[in-house]
Amino acid sequence: MAKERNAAGWRLPNMRPTLNDTGFMFEVLDEYAEAFIAEAGRAGGPLLEIGCAFGVATLPALAAGAEVVACDMEQGHLDELLAAAPAADRERLECVLGQLPYVDFAPESFAAILCSRVLHFLDGSAIDASLRKMYRWLVPGGRLYLVADTPYGIWRKFAPVFDARLARGERWPGLMIGLENWLPYPTRDARIKGPPFMNLLNPDLLARSCREAGFEVQRASYIDRSDFAGLGRMDGRENAGVLARRPAG
Repeated sequence: MAKERNAAGWRLPNMRPTLNDTGFMFEVLDEYAEAFIAEAGRAGGPLLEIGCAFGVATLPALAAGAEVVACDMEQGHLDELLAAAPAADRERLECVLGQLPYVDFAPESFAAILCSRVLHFLDGSAIDASLRKMYRWLVPGGRLYLVADTPYGIWRKFAPVFDARLARGERWPGLMIGLENWLPYPTRDARIKGPPFMNLLNPDLLARSCREAGFEVQRASYIDRSDFAGLGRMDGRENAGVLARRPAG
């Protein structure tokens, strides 16, 4: 079991810190990433993983025979992914440097898209803009796989704030500023490295924004990440996932 230290100095099992201090890549796949990979061998067109990090989902999708565009905001991640890809798979791998909501692709370019643990780094308008773009990028009938952090896992100290805002009907109840104030464990420094804010989500919020972008939502659920015992108490609501589809007609 691999153990790494994140920016706060914790040793975390099966989590690899990113090179740009925005968090870590889960090295154990959840059911939405596994479904994306299962689709890889039968998709009938290129796939996109946006926010691919070191390629935990891209590499097995390539192994399944898919053509994959891997996009990330950190060139070092893409360099490591390209180096890790077997020579036989590299001709089906394209690495693109970019980040949501700014990166763009041609309309109807992809049969499926995986966007895992990315949207919670965006504000609400950027989430909505990104989902509208992903709708355009998919072919009719194409599928979108989304995963995002909730306030019930590592950020559980924030959960009462989230729940109160949600009860008031706020559109983006998970906007969390000053991350060091909401961590479950003390940090080494007065401030941690990382993004200036996070926008935590739940399945209903993800599904709402997908529908507003034109998608048909086929599944929306919490994701149990209690396999990561290094994060302390878990209750099965650590991540939120959505499977959505661009209508075929």
